Amino acid sequence: MRLSRLQKPSLRIRLPVSNKAAAHGRHRGEDALAGRDGSGECAMERDRLQTGPMSLAAPLAAVLGCLQPGIDPVFLSLLSDACHVPPAAHGIIVGGTQAGAALGSLLVWRLGAHLPRSVLIAGAAGATALSFGTVLADGLAAALVLRCGYGLAMGMVYAHAMSAYAARQPNKAYGSVFLVQLLLSTLVSLVLPELAVAFGAHAALATLALAPAGAFAALRVMHRGGANAAGRARDSIRAPVPRAGWALAAATFWFICSTMLVWSFAAALAADAGIDERTIGHAVAVGSLAGALTALAVMREKSVVPLLATAVIAGACLAAPLLLTAPGDATAFVVAIVLLNIGSTAIIIRCSGLATATSSDSRFRTFVACTHSLGLIAGPTIGSAMMAWAGADGLLAGLSVTLSGGVAAVVYANLSTAISADALRRWTLRSTAGHIA
Repeated sequence: MRLSRLQKPSLRIRLPVSNKAAAHGRHRGEDALAGRDGSGECAMERDRLQTGPMSLAAPLAAVLGCLQPGIDPVFLSLLSDACHVPPAAHGIIVGGTQAGAALGSLLVWRLGAHLPRSVLIAGAAGATALSFGTVLADGLAAALVLRCGYGLAMGMVYAHAMSAYAARQPNKAYGSVFLVQLLLSTLVSLVLPELAVAFGAHAALATLALAPAGAFAALRVMHRGGANAAGRARDSIRAPVPRAGWALAAATFWFICSTMLVWSFAAALAADAGIDERTIGHAVAVGSLAGALTALAVMREKSVVPLLATAVIAGACLAAPLLLTAPGDATAFVVAIVLLNIGSTAIIIRCSGLATATSSDSRFRTFVACTHSLGLIAGPTIGSAMMAWAGADGLLAGLSVTLSGGVAAVVYANLSTAISADALRRWTLRSTAGHIA
């Protein structure tokens, strides 16, 4: 008779009931940082819950839920043309949208399984209406209110869908979502200006309502019929979260914060250096392609490069636009943006995936997704404050702080895992000695 992976003979030590959960959490943290996929009973349960017709609906909803940041430059240009929003107010629109998304994701995290699925579906429908309403907005005040509501609804969609999709093979989940989001945002950024030329800015803006409409359809598929029971079961799973998991979630936040701190001011730095808009557009397109290729490379469940090494290398890549952008040097700027995309994509996917893999707790999975929305708003806010304080030097100082937070969190995750593993081995030896005695 063939033995399955869970039936292989091994030396087994009976743990006291009160310590089983803690030991399980520690093992998951060690497996995550070591690059293993955390196989076992919880993984089998996640596999069972993820199969079925909803398998493509969750990633689709997640991609559409996080599409907006990737198309913001083109969207804001069309918004100014169609709705008389001054370019100087673009930061306010982006900040309001991301603040709404952060609030929406936090609501999903805090309410968890108590949040009715009908509210999420209604939120996607409301986002579709708000997207159409943006076309009719006239002025900053109306556009800001509509975009805040849109961000709130899509933040809820992203947190819920990403949490569901990441329940199985989290590295692959985050990698594939980031990959498709990069490709789709690049496609949209290329098509929207052509639509605006052919049919006008209002028509081009109206087509963006297809994103929340697609998320609405995906959520309906996710929670159709028997998927409701599976979704409730998945959302109600509670389990210990090791210290490494919280540390990796913090690292995810800090690295996203660092990315947005630089990305928000990359175009301004290029303009100050005398680099034309065409070169900036080419840099963004090439950078998106590099990010997509990076996502393909790091979406595997078993890592090749140690996480700490990835964090240090990614940190250097994130600082490239601040260090390499020089007056009149277009090539250096393009290289810097490519490095920014490579470093950001690699470290965010790895930290998000590994953090999720440390525990099967459903609310913690949602919290990891929340760190994305929180980082998206914290980065530009810190960057603006530091830029106002000391200009480009202040921006570099702010980046140093956020990168230090990310690397420190990764170091703590590694140390806490090593300490937990050592403590578990000592406890096991004492327990074995007690049984033998």
